[in-house]
Amino acid sequence: MSSSKSHFETSLGLIQNLKEGDDSGWRRFVHLYTPLIYAWCRKTGLQEADTADVCQEVFRSVAAGVDGLRYDDPSHSFRGWLWTITRHSLSKHFQRHERAVSATGGTDAFAMMSQVPDWIDDDRVPEDQSAESEVIRRAAEIIRGDFSEKTWQAFWLTTVEDLATADVAERLGMAQNAIRQAKFRVMARLKEFVGFA
Repeated sequence: MSSSKSHFETSLGLIQNLKEGDDSGWRRFVHLYTPLIYAWCRKTGLQEADTADVCQEVFRSVAAGVDGLRYDDPSHSFRGWLWTITRHSLSKHFQRHERAVSATGGTDAFAMMSQVPDWIDDDRVPEDQSAESEVIRRAAEIIRGDFSEKTWQAFWLTTVEDLATADVAERLGMAQNAIRQAKFRVMARLKEFVGFA
Protein backbone atom coordinates (compact mmCIF):
# COMPACT_ATOMS: atom_id res chain seq x y z
CA MET A 1 0.00 0.00 0.00
CA SER A 2 2.03 2.93 -1.14
CA SER A 3 1.00 6.49 -1.62
CA SER A 4 2.41 9.18 -3.84
CA LYS A 5 2.57 11.57 -0.91
CA SER A 6 3.47 10.75 2.63
CA HIS A 7 1.05 13.19 4.22
CA PHE A 8 -1.12 11.77 6.96
CA GLU A 9 -4.27 13.24 8.30
CA THR A 10 -5.74 11.71 11.40
CA SER A 11 -9.43 11.06 11.70
CA LEU A 12 -11.30 13.60 13.75
CA GLY A 13 -12.80 10.65 15.61
CA LEU A 14 -9.40 9.59 16.94
CA ILE A 15 -8.56 13.14 17.98
CA GLN A 16 -11.93 13.47 19.70
CA ASN A 17 -11.28 10.18 21.54
CA LEU A 18 -7.92 11.53 22.71
CA LYS A 19 -9.51 14.78 23.88
CA GLU A 20 -12.12 12.82 25.84
CA GLY A 21 -9.45 10.63 27.44
CA ASP A 22 -11.00 7.51 25.91
CA ASP A 23 -8.82 4.50 26.79
CA SER A 24 -9.45 2.67 23.50
CA GLY A 25 -8.63 5.85 21.57
CA TRP A 26 -5.35 6.22 23.45
CA ARG A 27 -4.47 2.56 22.85
CA ARG A 28 -5.23 3.02 19.15
CA PHE A 29 -3.14 6.20 19.00
CA VAL A 30 -0.16 4.57 20.75
CA HIS A 31 -0.47 1.44 18.59
CA LEU A 32 -0.66 3.44 15.37
CA TYR A 33 1.87 6.20 15.94
CA THR A 34 4.61 4.58 18.03
CA PRO A 35 6.45 3.32 14.90
CA LEU A 36 6.48 6.81 13.38
CA ILE A 37 7.66 8.57 16.54
CA TYR A 38 10.19 5.80 17.13
CA ALA A 39 11.56 6.15 13.57
CA TRP A 40 11.90 9.92 13.94
CA CYS A 41 13.81 9.43 17.20
CA ARG A 42 16.07 6.69 15.85
CA LYS A 43 16.89 8.87 12.84
CA THR A 44 18.74 11.15 15.26
CA GLY A 45 21.00 8.30 16.34
CA LEU A 46 19.45 7.81 19.76
CA GLN A 47 19.99 4.51 21.52
CA GLU A 48 16.99 2.24 22.27
CA ALA A 49 16.58 3.36 25.88
CA ASP A 50 16.80 7.05 24.98
CA THR A 51 14.33 6.54 22.14
CA ALA A 52 11.86 4.89 24.52
CA ASP A 53 12.24 7.81 26.95
CA VAL A 54 11.65 10.41 24.24
CA CYS A 55 8.61 8.46 22.96
CA GLN A 56 7.12 8.51 26.46
CA GLU A 57 7.77 12.25 26.68
CA VAL A 58 5.97 12.72 23.34
CA PHE A 59 2.95 10.76 24.59
CA ARG A 60 2.85 12.85 27.78
CA SER A 61 3.01 16.04 25.72
CA VAL A 62 0.26 14.83 23.38
CA ALA A 63 -1.95 14.07 26.40
CA ALA A 64 -1.26 17.52 27.82
CA GLY A 65 -1.76 19.39 24.55
CA VAL A 66 -4.45 17.55 22.61
CA ASP A 67 -7.24 19.74 24.01
CA GLY A 68 -5.63 22.74 22.32
CA LEU A 69 -5.37 21.03 18.93
CA ARG A 70 -7.62 22.77 16.40
CA TYR A 71 -8.60 21.86 12.87
CA ASP A 72 -9.73 25.33 11.78
CA ASP A 73 -6.93 25.58 9.23
CA PRO A 74 -6.70 22.79 6.63
CA SER A 75 -2.96 23.44 6.28
CA HIS A 76 -2.44 22.12 9.83
CA SER A 77 -2.06 18.38 10.19
CA PHE A 78 -2.05 16.09 13.19
CA ARG A 79 1.15 14.57 11.88
CA GLY A 80 2.78 18.00 11.69
CA TRP A 81 1.64 18.73 15.24
CA LEU A 82 3.01 15.36 16.35
CA TRP A 83 6.34 16.11 14.62
CA THR A 84 6.53 19.47 16.43
CA ILE A 85 6.02 17.73 19.78
CA THR A 86 8.59 15.05 18.88
CA ARG A 87 11.08 17.69 17.73
CA HIS A 88 10.72 19.60 21.00
CA SER A 89 11.08 16.39 23.02
CA LEU A 90 14.21 15.48 21.05
CA SER A 91 15.64 18.96 21.54
CA LYS A 92 15.04 18.75 25.29
CA HIS A 93 16.70 15.33 25.37
CA PHE A 94 19.76 16.60 23.51
CA GLN A 95 19.97 19.70 25.73
CA ARG A 96 19.92 17.54 28.87
CA HIS A 97 22.50 15.22 27.33
CA GLU A 98 24.65 18.16 26.24
CA ARG A 99 24.71 19.57 29.77
CA ALA A 100 25.80 16.21 31.17
CA VAL A 101 28.48 15.77 28.51
CA SER A 102 29.81 19.34 28.71
CA ALA A 103 30.53 18.82 32.39
CA THR A 104 33.03 16.11 31.46
CA GLY A 105 34.69 18.19 28.72
CA GLY A 106 37.24 17.03 26.17
CA THR A 107 37.15 15.98 22.53
CA ASP A 108 34.65 13.19 23.13
CA ALA A 109 32.24 15.66 24.69
CA PHE A 110 32.54 18.00 21.70
CA ALA A 111 31.97 15.11 19.29
CA MET A 112 28.84 14.03 21.15
CA MET A 113 27.42 17.56 21.22
CA SER A 114 27.94 17.99 17.49
CA GLN A 115 25.95 14.82 16.70
CA VAL A 116 22.59 16.56 17.01
CA PRO A 117 21.23 16.49 13.45
CA ASP A 118 20.52 19.82 11.75
CA TRP A 119 17.16 18.60 10.44
CA ILE A 120 15.80 18.47 13.99
CA ASP A 121 15.31 22.25 13.74
CA ASP A 122 13.31 21.88 10.51
CA ASP A 123 9.55 22.46 10.80
CA ARG A 124 8.89 20.12 7.88
CA VAL A 125 7.82 16.63 8.90
CA PRO A 126 10.54 14.11 8.00
CA GLU A 127 9.50 11.38 5.63
CA ASP A 128 9.95 7.78 6.62
CA GLN A 129 8.22 5.40 4.24
CA SER A 130 8.81 2.27 6.33
CA ALA A 131 7.40 3.86 9.49
CA GLU A 132 4.42 5.24 7.58
CA SER A 133 3.83 1.83 6.01
CA GLU A 134 3.84 0.34 9.50
CA VAL A 135 1.20 2.86 10.63
CA ILE A 136 -0.95 1.87 7.65
CA ARG A 137 -0.37 -1.86 8.26
CA ARG A 138 -1.41 -1.50 11.90
CA ALA A 139 -4.51 0.47 10.93
CA ALA A 140 -5.41 -2.21 8.38
CA GLU A 141 -5.17 -4.88 11.09
CA ILE A 142 -7.58 -2.91 13.26
CA ILE A 143 -10.21 -2.23 10.59
CA ARG A 144 -10.11 -5.67 8.98
CA GLY A 145 -12.94 -6.89 11.20
CA ASP A 146 -15.22 -4.18 9.78
CA PHE A 147 -15.46 -6.06 6.46
CA SER A 148 -16.51 -9.45 5.17
CA GLU A 149 -13.69 -11.81 4.27
CA LYS A 150 -14.46 -11.49 0.53
CA THR A 151 -14.42 -7.70 0.67
CA TRP A 152 -11.14 -7.76 2.56
CA GLN A 153 -9.59 -10.24 0.11
CA ALA A 154 -10.69 -8.11 -2.85
CA PHE A 155 -8.99 -5.11 -1.28
CA TRP A 156 -5.87 -7.00 -0.20
CA LEU A 157 -5.29 -8.80 -3.49
CA THR A 158 -5.75 -5.70 -5.66
CA THR A 159 -4.02 -3.17 -3.41
CA VAL A 160 -1.32 -4.95 -1.45
CA GLU A 161 -0.55 -7.85 -3.78
CA ASP A 162 -1.21 -5.65 -6.84
CA LEU A 163 -3.15 -8.30 -8.76
CA ALA A 164 -5.32 -7.32 -11.71
CA THR A 165 -8.98 -6.70 -10.96
CA ALA A 166 -10.03 -9.32 -13.53
CA ASP A 167 -7.81 -11.97 -11.92
CA VAL A 168 -9.11 -11.20 -8.44
CA ALA A 169 -12.72 -11.24 -9.69
CA GLU A 170 -12.18 -14.68 -11.18
CA ARG A 171 -10.40 -15.98 -8.07
CA LEU A 172 -13.11 -14.74 -5.69
CA GLY A 173 -16.09 -15.39 -7.95
CA MET A 174 -17.11 -11.74 -7.96
CA ALA A 175 -17.86 -9.19 -10.67
CA GLN A 176 -15.03 -6.79 -11.51
CA ASN A 177 -17.21 -3.86 -10.47
CA ALA A 178 -17.76 -5.52 -7.07
CA ILE A 179 -13.98 -5.88 -6.69
CA ARG A 180 -13.49 -2.17 -7.40
CA GLN A 181 -16.27 -1.25 -4.96
CA ALA A 182 -14.77 -3.47 -2.25
CA LYS A 183 -11.35 -1.88 -2.75
CA PHE A 184 -12.90 1.60 -2.62
CA ARG A 185 -14.84 0.83 0.60
CA VAL A 186 -11.79 -0.51 2.44
CA MET A 187 -9.56 2.33 1.20
CA ALA A 188 -12.15 4.91 2.27
CA ARG A 189 -12.35 3.34 5.74
CA LEU A 190 -8.57 3.21 6.00
CA LYS A 191 -8.30 6.87 4.99
CA GLU A 192 -10.95 7.78 7.54
CA PHE A 193 -9.17 5.76 10.22
CA VAL A 194 -5.63 7.10 9.75
CA GLY A 195 -5.86 9.01 6.52
CA PHE A 196 -3.25 9.16 3.83
CA ALA A 197 -3.28 11.05 0.56
